[in-house]
Amino acid sequence: SHIVQMSSSQGAPLPPGMDLKVREDGLAILRMSIGPKGGNLFDPDFTKALNEALTAVEEDPKIRALVITSGGKYFSNGLNTKFLKNNPLGSPGMVVGVYRVLARLLVLGFPTIAAINGHCFGAGFFLALCCDYRIMTTDQGLICLPELDLGMPLSPGFNAIAKCKLPKAALRTTVLTSKRWTPQEAFATGILDQLASGEQLLSRASTLAVDVMGDARKRKRHVYSMLKMEIYGECYETLTSWFILPRVVMTLIGMEMLRQSNIRSKM
Repeated sequence: SHIVQMSSSQGAPLPPGMDLKVREDGLAILRMSIGPKGGNLFDPDFTKALNEALTAVEEDPKIRALVITSGGKYFSNGLNTKFLKNNPLGSPGMVVGVYRVLARLLVLGFPTIAAINGHCFGAGFFLALCCDYRIMTTDQGLICLPELDLGMPLSPGFNAIAKCKLPKAALRTTVLTSKRWTPQEAFATGILDQLASGEQLLSRASTLAVDVMGDARKRKRHVYSMLKMEIYGECYETLTSWFILPRVVMTLIGMEMLRQSNIRSKM
């Protein structure tokens, strides 16, 4: 098998916990490892770091495909619920910030592959869904939208991603039961495109990326992005809408009212 050389991303250094390597054939591999146990919890710091990583990817003209994975035990454990609880005034803005970075990923101008190496929950699941392809290790990890079990509604942007990207057969079960999908179950229902053992995950994801990146002379980033805009347009518009903040505020207010109602009912 031939060896492809890799180099660190050129340009401004990425935030700690974000590692970007670019192969000579144009495949970029982004490893995320931020927070306790590399849990990659979505809060302002993680969202900013991911946004900066996507900027570095977009600014490198050599890159023709992107694999996103984690350097820790988990792919991503979702929103940082402690931040949401401790920062009620900052929470709507944080959630909208997550929408914006996921919207960028959704319509990136080349193929994107989520190489899911462990638990993939909540916003982490939406991160994977915003990639074009998903491949997961069979060694560890579950996939889940835990909102039902957490007593939370889906906020507007996450709802749009779920309806846009989840297979119809999986949407109802994923959202209305908070099912914890095993990799094998998620593959069988179409949530995942491929499975791999842990040691083969990155090589299988890289092979998939090379298969879909195509001829560099024919593939133009702006065209690829436009095509994604066309097929994911409604979802993208929701994630980037200027009117999304009031809807998120109302969702979070409703969530707090429900929580207070539950507290009173137990008294």
